[in-house]
Amino acid sequence: MEDGFHVASRDGNFLGYIDRQRDGRFLAFNMRSEAIGQFADLVAAMRAVAAAPALSQAAASIFTIRETR
Repeated sequence: MEDGFHVASRDGNFLGYIDRQRDGRFLAFNMRSEAIGQFADLVAAMRAVAAAPALSQAAASIFTIRETR
């Protein structure tokens, strides 16, 4: 990973990420790489990513990988 880049996951599921900008702000993104806000500190950005709504079950099932043997 690169300095200033933080990836968030819960129970092995990707939640989103945070990217520190040159000016010191933290940009938070959800699991679809959609911006969810700008924050002055990392903890606030972490809270926003953790609180971002999860995909609905219907949306989560759009992409499925199955192994057939």
